[in-house]
This record gives sequence, C-alpha cells and structure tokens, in this order.
Amino acid sequence: MNKRKQVILYIIADLLAAMIAWAVFYIYRKNVIETAALGYPVEFVPEQTFYIGITMLPVCWIIVYALAGTYNVIFRKSRLKEFAQTFYLSGIGVLIIFFSLLLDDIIGNYRHYYHTISALFCLHFFITAVFRFAITTNVSRKLKSRQMGYPTLLIGSNQKALHLFKELEEEKISQGYRFLGFIYVDHNNGKLLGPHLKCFGGLDELKKTIRDNEIEEVIIAIESSEHEFIGRIINDLEDTDVIIKIIPDMYDILSGTVKMTSIFGSPLIIINPMLMPVWQQSLKRIIDIVVSLFFLILLSVASSLKQHHADQFSFLRKESDFMAIRFIYINSVLWNKMPRTEHQCFPVITTTELRTSDDLCVRSGWMKYHSFIMYLLVI
Repeated sequence: MNKRKQVILYIIADLLAAMIAWAVFYIYRKNVIETAALGYPVEFVPEQTFYIGITMLPVCWIIVYALAGTYNVIFRKSRLKEFAQTFYLSGIGVLIIFFSLLLDDIIGNYRHYYHTISALFCLHFFITAVFRFAITTNVSRKLKSRQMGYPTLLIGSNQKALHLFKELEEEKISQGYRFLGFIYVDHNNGKLLGPHLKCFGGLDELKKTIRDNEIEEVIIAIESSEHEFIGRIINDLEDTDVIIKIIPDMYDILSGTVKMTSIFGSPLIIINPMLMPVWQQSLKRIIDIVVSLFFLILLSVASSLKQHHADQFSFLRKESDFMAIRFIYINSVLWNKMPRTEHQCFPVITTTELRTSDDLCVRSGWMKYHSFIMYLLVI
C-alpha cells in the first residue's frame, strides 16, 4: 500500500471539489442573488476576485483538513465517520468564509444571507463528500477482497494465536490484515504456528521486526498463563507507531470494554497510543509556536532597548569625563598666567596627571581643592 500516493489522491480530490464548489457558487451569487438585489439581470463575468477565490480558498481548505487529521490515517477510514467529519468541517469553513468575505455582498434583504450561506455549504459539502466517498469505497473494496492489507504481526504461538489466525484468514469478507509472521513468547518456538507463518524470533526481536518489515498493526494473542508478558510487550511497542490489538478475556467482553472493529469479525481490544485527537494536537502545536515567537520577539526587543540605554549611558559618562578634564586643565592654565608671588605659583596640570588622585592631592594652593571639587561635581 502506497500511503503517499493515496494522500496525494485525497488532496487532489479535495482541491477539485473546493474549486468546483466555489465556481458554481460564484455563478449562483451573480445570476441569482445580485440579480434579485439589483432588479436587473447580472451576467457572470470572471473577475479578479473570482480567480483569487478559486486559487486561494482550496489551499485554505486543504490546510483545515490537514490540521483536523484527515490525511493521517488514510487507509482506515470509515465512510460514516468520513461523512460526519466532512459535514462539520464544511460548516466551520463556510461560516469563516461567510463572515470574512461574503458579509458585504449586495443583497436585497436579509434572507439573501441565508440563501448565500446555504448554497455555499451544500455545494461544498456534497461535492467533497461524493469525491471522498468514491475514494473510500474503492479502498474498502480492495481491503475486503484482500487486494491490499495492513502489514500485521502476531505475538503468540499457542492455541489462541492459531485459532485467531485461522479465524481471520477464513473470513469471507477480510478485515484487511496481511499477516507477515509471528513472535513467540516465553521461549516457545512456535510449533503450532510454524507451518502457517514465518517466525521472527522472540520478544527481543520485536522492535527490529517492526522496523525492518514496516509493520502497521500488532495483535497480541497470548495464553492466560503468559499475561505477565503483556506489560513488557506494550512497553516495547510504546515507541513505535503501530496499532496494538489484544484478544479480550470473558470479563472484558461482559464489562463492555471491547471495541468492535467489525460486525462479523473477532472482538479485539484496541490500545490507542494517541491520547489526544489530531485536531487538539494541531491546536496545541500552533499555540506553542505562537507563544514561543511572541516571547522571542519580546525578549529581543527588551535586549535591544537595554543595549541602547547602555550605549547612551557610556557616551554620557565619557562626555562628562572629558568636560571635567578640560575644565580643570583650562582653570590651571589661567591661574598660572595670573601675576602672583613665587609661593603662589600653581603648576600647569596635564591631562595625564589628572588621571590619578595622588597628583591632585600633592599639590598646594586653594585652586587645587577648588578644581578637584568641580571635577567630582561634573562626573
């Protein structure tokens, strides 16, 4: 089974359905809604909005379907579930399109809004449902006739495993299992299943067997005396993407914990490793990305503002140091040019001498203290 090819087929079908639905709806809107609102016939002429809608809207529909998990489990679709999923996704999408693109249309009265949204929903839903129903029916027919099947591994080699294998293989309408082999438990070499299936070894070879043979489903069919191995088997399968099914006991059947996968098939308990639906996982992922980007942008802006203020502070500090040095230097030069006695002479202070407080402290005269105080005040 080529999963990628089937996914591409579904995407092409959904694209064509969305394009056809929008084209028919656009013609209906021009010829019926606008004609009734304006009072004269309005001919359909393809405009720029028509081409934008017929190219962009189908892509948006594909994104919505992908976020809802439509293309994840492509070969195990139920036609009834597919119908229901298409119904509510079409309703949500049509409401978004109506309030974002169609609310400002030309209408005669408010009833035309009901006609608009009803026409778009019916066209999109029924065309999409027909395309999907045809593809799903074709896949279901091939699975039931054993033209295709899910690669399946059987865990167990005693009487229960043999009985289940024969029961599934002798069904007139197949459930889609394609058994590739089995894994024995508790060093049992599989004398019962050996003539019917290939033996891949014991539980130590479980992960390797699943990886090498691209197993999609694992059915655990062990005896009651081997139930102690169930925990180990499930732990080994936890890191894989396989679907796990177990043969139920009589208590499980009576308590109603068994989920029937087929009306006429054997009852099996399905262990679903996905705790959240696909749409919840997609929504959680989107929230994680948006919140992470928000805080990254916020932190980067805060860091740039901090660096900007630090640069401004450093610049002002350098300017204040330069002004203080220039003030003291000029003051000392002017003082030495004034006529005074020899003991009043105040030597010229150079910029190099100003850098240490010892040079300021050893000089005499009141100008020394005056200049030093002014230097402290400036910085």
